[in-house]
Amino acid sequence: MTGILQQLMDYLMSHQADPATYLFVFFLFCVAAAIILPIPIEIALIWNPSIFFPVKALVMGLGKSSGAVAVFFIGAKVEGAVERFSRWGWFKWLLVKSEAFVGRYGIFAMYLIMSIPGMVDTIPLYLFSIFNKRGTTIKLRDFALANFLAGITRAFLILAIVELLGLNWFG
Repeated sequence: MTGILQQLMDYLMSHQADPATYLFVFFLFCVAAAIILPIPIEIALIWNPSIFFPVKALVMGLGKSSGAVAVFFIGAKVEGAVERFSRWGWFKWLLVKSEAFVGRYGIFAMYLIMSIPGMVDTIPLYLFSIFNKRGTTIKLRDFALANFLAGITRAFLILAIVELLGLNWFG
């Protein structure tokens, strides 16, 4: 996995001179980070200072919300399989607590967690989708919107951190 990841990063870096290709590959990275890649993708915000930062933030939000939509449907499919493990006492307790957390804090908690810079998207997204009572606790539209806004928020938090540290990475 590390070799493939390095090749993808190299490919992204090699397209810095072509903003359209860079943004498209960055979008695909954001989608993949939500679905399967357990990596924070924020580094790609820094690599290409020639692209207007809000455009990169928007692409990040779109990519993360697109990946979240896929995870929403995947989580709904595996929810039943996860519930089969509830015969184990400790796992049933974990299921009940997780479902209660998602039910109580829902979309707001997802937005906050997904807004944290450096947070790996994959695990929280799957947890929220699996414990979403087959899509009834958090609706698909809200699931996607929370991830879109969280992606943009996360990008601007990265910008704020970089600015606070006095680094001039964004041009």
